[in-house]
Amino acid sequence: MEKTIIAQLSIQIAKTEAFLKLAEIMVNKSLAENGCLTYKLLKEVDKENDFFIYEKYENEKAVENHNSSEHFKGFINTVMPLLTKEPTIEIF
Repeated sequence: MEKTIIAQLSIQIAKTEAFLKLAEIMVNKSLAENGCLTYKLLKEVDKENDFFIYEKYENEKAVENHNSSEHFKGFINTVMPLLTKEPTIEIF
C-alpha cells in the first residue's frame, strides 16, 4: 500500500538560502531511492519561510529505507537548528 508523507517546515528567514541548498540535495537523493515515487519541496504561498516536503512511497518498507538512509539522517541533523519550531508531519 502506498504511503504519503507531508512535512511542514518553518525556517528562520536568515537561514532560508542554506535550507534550500540542503533541500535540493535531499530531494535529488530521495528521488533516486528504490520505492520513492515522488519527493517534492513546496513553498507556502503567503509565508516567506514555510515549506512543505511532499513524499510518496510504494510501501512502508520504502519509507523505512528512506528514514534509515544516511542522507535523511544528515538532512535532519543539519536542518533542525534552522527551524523556528518543530516540524509538523502527517502520514497517509
